Amino acid sequence: MVVLVIKNFELRIMKSNIQIILCSLLLVLGSLFTACEVIPAGEHDKVIFTPADPTAVKRTSLLIEYSGWMCVNCPTAAEEAHRLKEQYGENLVVVVMHPESNPNTRHNNKPALNYTCPEADSIYLMMGGTNTTPFPTGNVNMVKDATKGYFCDYETWGTLVSQAYAASKPVLLAAEASMIDIDLAFVAVDITNLSDQSIDATLQVWLTEDSVIGSQKKPSGTDKNYAHNHLMRASISPLWGEKVAIDAHSTHQVTYEYTLPEKVVKENCNIVSLVTINGEVVQAKETRIIIE
Repeated sequence: MVVLVIKNFELRIMKSNIQIILCSLLLVLGSLFTACEVIPAGEHDKVIFTPADPTAVKRTSLLIEYSGWMCVNCPTAAEEAHRLKEQYGENLVVVVMHPESNPNTRHNNKPALNYTCPEADSIYLMMGGTNTTPFPTGNVNMVKDATKGYFCDYETWGTLVSQAYAASKPVLLAAEASMIDIDLAFVAVDITNLSDQSIDATLQVWLTEDSVIGSQKKPSGTDKNYAHNHLMRASISPLWGEKVAIDAHSTHQVTYEYTLPEKVVKENCNIVSLVTINGEVVQAKETRIIIE
């Protein structure tokens, strides 16, 4: 028996229990030294804790849904995108683009019917879209098929997302967004390279909006109270992204201050962050803007 006296209190401990207590203390101290390091805002390229198995990191894909309010079959494609979003949750980011170069988005200068944005049109044209490209259509992870090009029918989206989900990529992506003034948002994106080699990546950051109520044609007629979700509103980063070189097992942070467009409802806005390598989206993240 060992007797400890602490401020007039006696603590009697059997010798056989001393080793148990010491082991417990060592485990607690050990966990403190192996925890992940927090990267303070504004600091770049800090060495971080790396998971034992980087291949276990889940890949989040980007589904671009090209749509137009005059496209009667586009709501069916939107339902498929919604189904996939429910299936994959945060591991799928959906962005709906209304490119002005396609007649299905025609609005005749009526603001209430205009869901287009110049950035969406530029991406559409880069992918080979024309004024005769049939809608609905889409793309997964900005991958170009050798024979079919960038566009794919919505019936194939599920297969492509499933294949991408199974192909893990050694990149982690974290983001936070908050309002720092009445219409000014602060966005911070952390890109973590989990591999043993440095990578040259590109970061793109977009603004999307949910619950945009407006017109949408359907086979049964025009629905004037249709909810347009995941609607691309603007690019916060340069449209084609920013080049980021990240050392092995390191994190790089990029920050933005961005004034939201007047036409958006900030409570319904999201920040979409994309990391591409050689043109392919290897990790995506959708972040709701925090409004205090």
